Amino acid sequence: MKQDLWKKALRTEYSARENIVKRIQPSLVLAALLATGITASAAAQELSIPCDDLEEKALAESKADEVERISAFTPATPLKRIDPKYPSQAIRKGREGWVRLSYVIDEEGRVKDPVVEDFFGSPSFKRSALSAVKKWQYNPAIKDGEPTQQCHQAVQMDFAISGKSGATRKFIKAYKDADERFNAGDVDAADEALKELLGWDTLNRYENTWLLNLESHIASKQGDVEREAQSLTRLLASNGSKRFNNMVFDEDYVAYALQRKIILDAQRGYYAEALKSYTTLQDMEAQETRIGEIAPLISQIEESIASEQNLTVPVTIGSDGNWFHTLVRNKFAFGNIQGELDTVEVRCDTHREKFTVAEAHVWQIPNSWGQCQVMVKGDSETKFDLIEVAKG
Repeated sequence: MKQDLWKKALRTEYSARENIVKRIQPSLVLAALLATGITASAAAQELSIPCDDLEEKALAESKADEVERISAFTPATPLKRIDPKYPSQAIRKGREGWVRLSYVIDEEGRVKDPVVEDFFGSPSFKRSALSAVKKWQYNPAIKDGEPTQQCHQAVQMDFAISGKSGATRKFIKAYKDADERFNAGDVDAADEALKELLGWDTLNRYENTWLLNLESHIASKQGDVEREAQSLTRLLASNGSKRFNNMVFDEDYVAYALQRKIILDAQRGYYAEALKSYTTLQDMEAQETRIGEIAPLISQIEESIASEQNLTVPVTIGSDGNWFHTLVRNKFAFGNIQGELDTVEVRCDTHREKFTVAEAHVWQIPNSWGQCQVMVKGDSETKFDLIEVAKG
């Protein structure tokens, strides 16, 4: 990836961001809406692409002599899916948030090995989400006429209180203080105020989204690419959707967040995530200008994926001991391990495998497995390089 290309994209996007932030910032001050008619709900939204869609796309985009074998595959269909229980203490305090999970559906249609990829809000949401998804039941996926695993499932469970919207007066006062410090140039003081706010146990979805927005700006000023990318990812997960008419920020700001995230993911080597965000941006209305601005960077990503150069992603494992990455190639290896790595699990569309980690060993994934995600487990703060190996 050429450094000047994403730096140019950063400069173009930064100017646009300043204008958007100035436009949306006053709206928070007017948002002190009191909750009425409150009911609590926790619901799941699918994040994964159906496997038959992936198969049809692969067949359509591949030349006949490039397709080794794509087996007939019928994805699992839900029989029983119960929503998670909303933790009573979170309801009393007005706490809202979400949990993003990945899991496997086995040959009998049972959910196996669910893993929390990320969450925001009360830690009790994680326990409730995991408890619920373990009880789900499916008609199993069918491959070549036989039941098979479906291994690359993802779902976001949202915990929301109906009738509750906007920010409390207490939150607005504290947020304005943090924001004023940031605008005055005292980024460290703003960050301390933000961290104190993030510790509140009464935050609703609206307040969550504004805090994540401020965190992304603070991280940008600090040059913390990882933190900024995570903040934007969580902002997009918290923001709501046009479909349900519950968006905190409007579509133009969502488009900005996607554009910014593409730039950061390209810089980090998270090419699959960048391409996914670009597809979302392309599907939005009236975003031709942003699409045109980011298109050269997308072309550079695609050239890098197709090149004869290895793709290296520097990684530091977080406090939960897990790291997730969607692959863009079917060969990968580990290098420069500093610390302890326990296992790597490869979850693909129709297959999964689990291994112990060996440095300099190259894993090769059959093309018929579809797109794959690696889940690495190890000690907190362990550093390593994930290397997506070139064909040669």
